[in-house]
Amino acid sequence: MSSRHGCRLLTMRRLRIKSSKTSLLTITRSPLWIKHMVYILALAEHKFWKYQNGRSRIIYIGTTKTGAGRPAASAVNKASQAFRTLHGVKTLEVHIATCRGRQKSETWRHLEASLLDAFRNRYYQLPKYNKVRPKSKKGLFGYNGLAKLIDKFDRA
Repeated sequence: MSSRHGCRLLTMRRLRIKSSKTSLLTITRSPLWIKHMVYILALAEHKFWKYQNGRSRIIYIGTTKTGAGRPAASAVNKASQAFRTLHGVKTLEVHIATCRGRQKSETWRHLEASLLDAFRNRYYQLPKYNKVRPKSKKGLFGYNGLAKLIDKFDRA
């Protein structure tokens, strides 16, 4: 092919489109989806992270900073950080933990702090991607309930 000026026109190859065979993010409606919540980022069922006193699938416990409008975004930010640094990990699970509210009390923050305390008491360290442990309010949550929730992520 040539143009009026004697130069050859280059034809560009068409780009191929690719898509994933399975969904990358599935969001399920839950009655636990409330204004403020705690979420637990866990490795897939057959993967565990080694801590000082055992192994757990939990790698992060956190709260949604701006309320229910962004829980998926909060979890995706932490998950993308984990995918960059954890080799061989292809699947992460996000679980929600909530509790009833109390007047003039940020119960979701106390739940996060209590879960982190229970995790630290069991494994002698915080989950892999938690850096700071918020101060928990003693007696607000029963230790057995917190331990049972953490146990849920220890079984394969």
